[in-house]
Amino acid sequence: MRLYNRYILTVALSLLLTTVILIAIGQNSLSIYYTIYVIEALIITELYVYFNNKARRGLTYVSTMLFGGFAVALCLQVLKILA
Repeated sequence: MRLYNRYILTVALSLLLTTVILIAIGQNSLSIYYTIYVIEALIITELYVYFNNKARRGLTYVSTMLFGGFAVALCLQVLKILA
């Protein structure tokens, strides 16, 4: 199996398993889902460092966007706590 296919399969299965677990424990907060998904995607992306330079640049861009969304979600949670 090609490395890209294995990466996509790993991310998809990880997110699916996380969704099942979060539903099973009764989690209803969308920000929790998003935060956990982003953290998982970033960790898995960092574990797959064997991509070529072009693919790695694309994944770096995606990781930056995901981290930006994570930072926004974190700021909203902090504002909610402070208010």
